[in-house]
Amino acid sequence: MAPATASSSTAPAQGGQSPQATNAEKQYASIVPWEREENHRLQLQHTVSSFSNHEMAHVSYVATGDNDEVYNRFPERRKLIITAVLSFCSFLAPISSTTVLSAIPEVADTFDCDGSIINLSNAMYMLFMGVSPCFYGPIGTIYGRRWVSIISATLFTAASIGTALAPNLAAFFIFRIITAFQGTAFLIIGSSVIGDIYKPTERGTALGWFLSGTLIGPALGPFIGGIIVTFRSWRDIFWLQTALAGAATLFVVFFQPETIHYRRADELKDLPKAERMRTLWQWLNPFRILRLYRYPNLLTVAIAASSLVWNMYSLLTPIRYVLNPRFALTSPSKVGSSTSPPAQATSSARSSAAAGQTPP
Repeated sequence: MAPATASSSTAPAQGGQSPQATNAEKQYASIVPWEREENHRLQLQHTVSSFSNHEMAHVSYVATGDNDEVYNRFPERRKLIITAVLSFCSFLAPISSTTVLSAIPEVADTFDCDGSIINLSNAMYMLFMGVSPCFYGPIGTIYGRRWVSIISATLFTAASIGTALAPNLAAFFIFRIITAFQGTAFLIIGSSVIGDIYKPTERGTALGWFLSGTLIGPALGPFIGGIIVTFRSWRDIFWLQTALAGAATLFVVFFQPETIHYRRADELKDLPKAERMRTLWQWLNPFRILRLYRYPNLLTVAIAASSLVWNMYSLLTPIRYVLNPRFALTSPSKVGSSTSPPAQATSSARSSAAAGQTPP
């Protein structure tokens, strides 16, 4: 639209003022017309614009950000490698939450306690999986993705070793909690890295491959754990987890570059120490993350995802104590095989929800 000029075709002026005087005082039109014509039709007014109609077609900016050069820093093959590494890393924490479910009676016998106590350790595992993103999300934004991923992978490996060597129940609980807290960092950092390297119009496919690791893990966990505990000790479950975590650490070190566009830590360099600590706490405050649930769309998605996870783990957690006496099953591997269908169904539903599709 061409810039507006004072014209005699505008609305009649109030208080006997001329239309030219009124237009001189008013540069932009109000969204609520100040006067109606006698036939009750709205009186439209001109507004000032820096663009004309013929100029709009030549605007080069794309709202999706596809033309931003920041997404072209890595070649396509490098992006695929990064996505594969992130998907493998995101596989670890979810599978660790279900592999031990097939070995709960054996773990309880080792520590001379009831199976419900071991189930409580898995509940704590899930709780700290939910708490971890509230911390690692802001940390990854402030300090970058690469070093946060390396530290998290290293601590996950160390905690897996501690779980395999746990001498008592307290140590088992502590190392399981540390494993959950560190392993879940891959989920939040991984999705952030995907957002760093892929254009908005390409990001959905990459996120689908990335989330495949988080969804396949819980489905395979009971089956793999059942096979291991049938022929070996339950501690070998966590030795296998240690080997996978060590491989993930090496993959992150050699194949995951720094991808963040801007590190907020750079804003802290010139601040006094007291103000730096105060600002850092404001950025890292986990309650700031929880306040996002005041938005109904985020709250609805969180409730839906929580319902799926609750449904899966409520079925899988007591499975050894329900199926064994009912169907006279004596082999943990058979019980582990029977737990795969509900886990796979829940994973399929979560995957379909993430892709915006209706599950079959």
